[in-house]
Amino acid sequence: MVAEAGNLYRYRNNEGNLVIDYAVPPKYVANGYEILSESGTVIDVIEPQVDPEDMEPEEVQRSRSEAEAAQRKEDEMLLRTYIEVAELEAAMDRKLTQLDREIEIIRSNLEKNEKALDASRIKAANYQLGGRHVPKALLKNMDNQIDEQRGGENMLLVRQQEYQGTKDRYLGYLDRLKILKGAK
Repeated sequence: MVAEAGNLYRYRNNEGNLVIDYAVPPKYVANGYEILSESGTVIDVIEPQVDPEDMEPEEVQRSRSEAEAAQRKEDEMLLRTYIEVAELEAAMDRKLTQLDREIEIIRSNLEKNEKALDASRIKAANYQLGGRHVPKALLKNMDNQIDEQRGGENMLLVRQQEYQGTKDRYLGYLDRLKILKGAK
C-alpha cells in the first residue's frame, strides 16, 4: 500500500493492540484501518474485508472486480514509473538507505541523551550525598531528558516499522514488476 505523504494509519495488530504507523503492513490491510492526518484526525475509514465464503455471489464478484481494478491501477503506476526492474531496485535502495540514516541519527541522539541523563543523575546523587536538596532546575532538566528519551524511543520504533513496511512494499512491487516485465 502506498502511504500518502503526511498521513498516518491506525490499525490493530495480531495481538489486538492499536498501532499508528506511516504504512499498514499488507497482512493487516484486510482487517481494515483508518487514515489519520498528521494531527491525528480521522480522514478516512477503510472497512475490514469480508471473507468470500460469507458473501453472496454478487458480493464476491464485486469484491473480485474491485481487487482487480486496484491491481490494474497499481500495475499502471509501476509500468509508468519504472522502465526497468533495476530502476525500482535503485529506488528501493535509496528509500531504505534514507530510512536507515534516519534510524542511525535517532540512535545517536538517544545515546547522547542517555549520557546527558546519566550525568544529570550523578549530579543529583552528589547533591543528595552532600545532604543538600536537588535544585529544581536540575530536576526539571532530568524530566525533560526523560521525555526526550521516551520520544526518541517512540520515533525509533516508528522509523523501524516504517523501514520494514517500506521494504515489504517495495519487495512486493519488485515481484509484480518482474511479472509484468517478464523478468526473472
